[in-house]
Amino acid sequence: MVCNAAGAKPPRGVVLDGFDMRGVLAGEQESRRKEMFWQRRADKAARVGDIKWVESSRGSGLFDLSKDIGEQHDLSKEKPELLAKLKSRFQAWKKTMDEAEPRRPFKNF
Repeated sequence: MVCNAAGAKPPRGVVLDGFDMRGVLAGEQESRRKEMFWQRRADKAARVGDIKWVESSRGSGLFDLSKDIGEQHDLSKEKPELLAKLKSRFQAWKKTMDEAEPRRPFKNF
């Protein structure tokens, strides 16, 4: 988004985990993003559609946000195949980010 707003192109070979959201923020279009992944130290999470997986020192679980916005009903035991799918998507994203430039000093944050 910042590159586009500035009229610049990202450096060649740099993998950006995002897209220009100006149209979404202005209410002119729907978000193209259907998946989101994040990690902060040991906390990990993935959201694919309405399904969210969280692994954190404060709690872990698998949730269907279309029915459980407050994340009260953990579906991990009921839907192990769905849990495995989100963890797999997270690992694929993590691998892409770990292999992407720039590496230092940002890689460990």
